[in-house]
Amino acid sequence: MMSAEVEPATLLGDLRQQMTGSLAGLLIAASVAAIVSFLPLDTFPLIPCGLWVLLLILGLVVCRIVSRHPAGARHLLVWGVLAVLLIALWATPEPWVPFLGVMLAFGSAILLPDSEWIVAGVTGAAAAWLGWHGLRSYPLRDLTLVLLLGAALARLLVRSLYTPLQWAWSMQRRADQLLEVARSRQAELNSTLRSLELAYALQRRMQDELVAARQRAEDARRMKEQFAANISHELRTPLNLILGFSEVMCLSPEVYGNWAWPAALREDLQHVYQSSKHLLEMIDDILDLSRFEMVGFTLRREPTPVDVLLRNAADIAGDLFRGKPVTFELAIAPNLPTLELDRTRIRQVVLNLLNNAQRFTSSGTVRLEAQRVNNEVVITVSDTGPGIPADKLPFVFDEYYQVDQSLSRKQQGAGLGLAICKRFVEAHDGRIWVESREGVGSRFSFALPIPGQYPLAPHLYRTELRERAAVSRPCVLLVEPDRAVATAIERHLPGYEVVQIADSAQLPGAVASFHPRAVVWNAAPGPVDRKSRPDLPVPVIECSVPSQAWVADGLGVVGCLNKPVTSGQLLPVLARLGNVHDVLIVDDDPGFGQLVQRMLLAAKPALAVRVAHCGSAGLAAMREQRPDLVLLDLVMPEMDGFQLLAAMRDDPTLSGLPVLLLTARSLAEDVLSQRESQLVVRRAGGLRPGESLRCLQALLDVLEPGSNSACESPNSWHSLTPGPASSGRVGSG
Repeated sequence: MMSAEVEPATLLGDLRQQMTGSLAGLLIAASVAAIVSFLPLDTFPLIPCGLWVLLLILGLVVCRIVSRHPAGARHLLVWGVLAVLLIALWATPEPWVPFLGVMLAFGSAILLPDSEWIVAGVTGAAAAWLGWHGLRSYPLRDLTLVLLLGAALARLLVRSLYTPLQWAWSMQRRADQLLEVARSRQAELNSTLRSLELAYALQRRMQDELVAARQRAEDARRMKEQFAANISHELRTPLNLILGFSEVMCLSPEVYGNWAWPAALREDLQHVYQSSKHLLEMIDDILDLSRFEMVGFTLRREPTPVDVLLRNAADIAGDLFRGKPVTFELAIAPNLPTLELDRTRIRQVVLNLLNNAQRFTSSGTVRLEAQRVNNEVVITVSDTGPGIPADKLPFVFDEYYQVDQSLSRKQQGAGLGLAICKRFVEAHDGRIWVESREGVGSRFSFALPIPGQYPLAPHLYRTELRERAAVSRPCVLLVEPDRAVATAIERHLPGYEVVQIADSAQLPGAVASFHPRAVVWNAAPGPVDRKSRPDLPVPVIECSVPSQAWVADGLGVVGCLNKPVTSGQLLPVLARLGNVHDVLIVDDDPGFGQLVQRMLLAAKPALAVRVAHCGSAGLAAMREQRPDLVLLDLVMPEMDGFQLLAAMRDDPTLSGLPVLLLTARSLAEDVLSQRESQLVVRRAGGLRPGESLRCLQALLDVLEPGSNSACESPNSWHSLTPGPASSGRVGSG
């Protein structure tokens, strides 16, 4: 029982020592601040400054001795401050000075037991003595009451500290006793505890490894997205030439003169044109995945005869085997059923498999087969190539995996073809597999289920449900001038009919005509003036999907087109501008300049089309003869498109010249990365609580965790807050 009384006293002594140092430090800081505040004054207050100097010296002495002589430091601090207070009463006529004794009473009650009464009594007595002798005029009655009340309250608070200290020490003693009992009676528990500690350490290590693995996975995902975007943009320029020239040759052969084109040449050009369009669709898919960070893709299913699809793919792939000692065979069983397929995706699967087969087969046979097996249609591509080692077969469908990973490998590639095939087949609820023997060859097969034969298994890909003929799809109005954005949104909203509204002035009439489910307003990132927008009776969803119209508005040009560019994109711009007789093309790629020249002359033979192959040459051509329209590439050596635009703005004769941008790089993502994107939902009359909660649930199901990206961008935010007219907003930097 004695130790239980001694130990709390020891704890209280430690607390008093710490409090002495803290109060001394506070006294030093206050003294320094007060002395510094006196320095700018015109009349230097000598007496107040002297009092603060005394307090400063007192605080420094206490801080120096508190660790070696804690009791002496406490006495010195309390009685020293009291002495300075008495000097202040004598030297300063301010009526509030004696009331400082209340604060000193609280501090002294903690540092020195029962000293609060002495402090209060001495302060009150000094004030009374000065009042009786007529030296000061203090409210003695109020002062006495405040000092007594403060001393009593300080004593009560300090005494109450003993109770929790006593309780804490008693609980500690009791815990120690129970711990001794537990250790003596259950010695075997020690080994169990050590095992648990080891398991916990292993768990923590695994958690750290999982965090590191997640980090690597996030880095790999971003690298893959960047790789997909970069390689897609790099492919656009040469593809533009192939697609553009083949389109001109097929649709406007008269541009090349009035001579008879052989039928075989026309057929071959048609194959080139169709294959180029198919390649463009695949590149758009890759860009779509990288730009909008989609975790899946949309299927556009439609009834498709399998034999017709395979023969079309075989015609496209036939050119791969010309001039090679490889025989291409086609074996399609009769009466194959019609399946609900995305034709582009399945055609790409077949072409990928055929392309792989011809790449790895130096001689022999490549065979495309299709037959019905039970409730599936099985399509197989077999070859007589070198085969695949058995230990590498399980990994051939992994992304970026290559069987031959040496630097001297003969076949180049990114290792994406089979991974894409696997995703497309599984998106159709099918399966894909490979059989191979080294030195003999390989057989890649995939099976597609026949509808109605058995229930479809669930999968993670979004597929387009076919609407019944009697039921029309709900309508959504999209306010966005860029047709590419409208196409992307339409592909990712398969259950809705998307109607594009290029001019917001037409929106009220379109709402009255179409009765849409909602209006999607694609707004550029940044401040938005919503007061000028019309009030609509349907929900309005504002989003920031990257659009080339942002780039056009930001640079002050009439439009921005991504390569590959077709005549169907160029001619509407010329028609919109009107009176265009002279066109200047500024592009460092001679082939592209020639292609655009062919396109324009095929549609308008009387048009004057000039080509400049660098920015400086283009600027000189404009100044020599001012054109009606400039088609400008942004990425050029020496003077790029941005510098050329700046030079045109500085020249009064060229500042108003219409400019149409042609670029292989999508600049809208750069605009989006520099300013915060947003998603705002508004409806006249507000959202009901249930609707707000369901919107919140849908957003949480879609948004990915911030993880690395949040750390890399400290200004990014994600929130859902009620706003005017019960709107909800989600933004991300």
